[in-house]
Amino acid sequence: MIEKPFPYTESDEKVVERIIDADVAMINHVVLPVGERLPEHFSDSNVFLTIVRGTLSMQLGDQEPHRYTKSVVQVPFHTKMNITNGADEPVEFFIVKAPHPRVYKEETQ
Repeated sequence: MIEKPFPYTESDEKVVERIIDADVAMINHVVLPVGERLPEHFSDSNVFLTIVRGTLSMQLGDQEPHRYTKSVVQVPFHTKMNITNGADEPVEFFIVKAPHPRVYKEETQ
């Protein structure tokens, strides 16, 4: 078998799990129930959020929060991020960081 599957958790409960941890990319899977959030942090690589279910609310830097459904959103490097679920159903998304933050850090030094 040439391909390698990477299973992820199906849930409506809170999930934050690393799916892929390779130099070329880090991919995390997240499910946030209603009212849940991720801790405020700064993007540490090229970040792409792929929303596959529900509505993601995200505030970047000092701008007003925006809401996203079924889309891919690019976040620039070193941008302050506040991600929440302010909707009435769970939100599920994947976070793709390419390259992996440890490699990005090495490339930018």
